[in-house]
Amino acid sequence: MSTHLAQMAPMPVHGNTDDPLWRKLWNAYEPVITALRRIPLVADVEISGGMFGITAQLTDGSHLWISSVEELPLDPTEVEGWHVRRAHEDNPTVDELVYDSTVDGEHSQNGNNVVPLIQAVTAFVAERGLAPKLIDLMSVQLDGVTKAHRRISKLIQGPFDDRNAAVKEYGYATHELMERGWRCIHEQGGTNWPLTIWELNGEIVTVYLAHVGQVSA
Repeated sequence: MSTHLAQMAPMPVHGNTDDPLWRKLWNAYEPVITALRRIPLVADVEISGGMFGITAQLTDGSHLWISSVEELPLDPTEVEGWHVRRAHEDNPTVDELVYDSTVDGEHSQNGNNVVPLIQAVTAFVAERGLAPKLIDLMSVQLDGVTKAHRRISKLIQGPFDDRNAAVKEYGYATHELMERGWRCIHEQGGTNWPLTIWELNGEIVTVYLAHVGQVSA
């Protein structure tokens, strides 16, 4: 599957999302937050006791706290390196350093560069199995045009979280077209992403297996 099809983790849901300061910080650190959500981790801006930081939730109930030398500044250009720790609100024994590119940190040569920060976080959660596992959702869809040049578009079946089930339903749909007299004029995709184009009396339809999203396993 192409990476550009992958969905991001959802937005956080809480009352702070209407707070102007929260929105300002969210927008300011959007490149970091979006990269975390593509891992995919649910990321948030935490405002607590005058301290600003980015959190990323992990599957075992712990989280990553992303800050700088101290708190994150309102202006990301003033970040003096990144400091990432894993912590747990209910278990103080969970406390480990993940990444430190502040002036005295192990990765200080990276400074405020976001790319090595995200690479380090991605490697950490992958090694520990702390990121959600995603399952592709697929549906069988039909698009086309009538003789009167009117668009046809409909969901035939789905979504499915099992590729074999989706491909089987695609086979049923195309077989039904054949029995109704439609003629296949183009075929591609094999059993990975099958697509066929059909013609009958000047009408053209395309039947295909479409990627429609992802869900956590």
